[in-house]
Amino acid sequence: MKKFIFLFLNLLTIIHVNAQVKLDGNIISAKTKLKPSEEIMIIVKETNEKAFTDSLGNFTLLKLDKNRRYSLELMSFLYGKVNMEFETQSDNQIIKTFEVLANCDFDSETAKREWKNKSAKLYLIGSIAPIANSKNDKKFEKKYNLKYFDFGCTPAPLECIIEYNKEVLKLIELEYGEEWKKEIRKDVVVD
Repeated sequence: MKKFIFLFLNLLTIIHVNAQVKLDGNIISAKTKLKPSEEIMIIVKETNEKAFTDSLGNFTLLKLDKNRRYSLELMSFLYGKVNMEFETQSDNQIIKTFEVLANCDFDSETAKREWKNKSAKLYLIGSIAPIANSKNDKKFEKKYNLKYFDFGCTPAPLECIIEYNKEVLKLIELEYGEEWKKEIRKDVVVD
C-alpha cells in the first residue's frame, strides 16, 4: 500500500510539473524598441508571482498553467503601472516580448513647439553633481538659441529624452546646417 501511495504521489507531481509553463519574457520600449532604462517589476495578478527584469529587459515566470489567460502588472518609477494580458498555450515554454510606453512629459511634438517658441533644450543625463556649462557650451546655446538641460540623478525615461533630442537636432540642422556636430557637448543623449 505504501508503494502504491508513493507511486501515486510521484505520478501527480510529474503530471503537475508537466502541466506548467515557463514564460521567458522580454520588455522593450514601444518608442525605441530598446530595453527600458530601468528595472521593471512584473506581477502575475492571478498567482501573485513576481519577477524583475535584468539589465537587458529579460525576465522569467514559472508555474503558469497551460491554456490560460494571465494578467500582468508591470511597475516601475519611469513607466508607472502598466497592465498587459497574455495567454499560455499547450507548450511548456513561451518566449514573448512585451512593449511598454513611457510616461513622457515631452516628445518630438514638444520639441517642435519649443523650437518655434525659442525655448528648446538639449537634454543631458548627469549625476548627483551635474557638470556646469563651459564657455563653449554657453556659446553653443547662444548661437543655436537653446539651453542644455541636465536632469542630474533623476532623469526622465530615456526614450523620451532620445525622441526629444533627435527632433531638436533635426531642427538645428535644418536651420543651421551640420556645423553644430563639431560644437555640441558629447553627453547629449541621442541613443
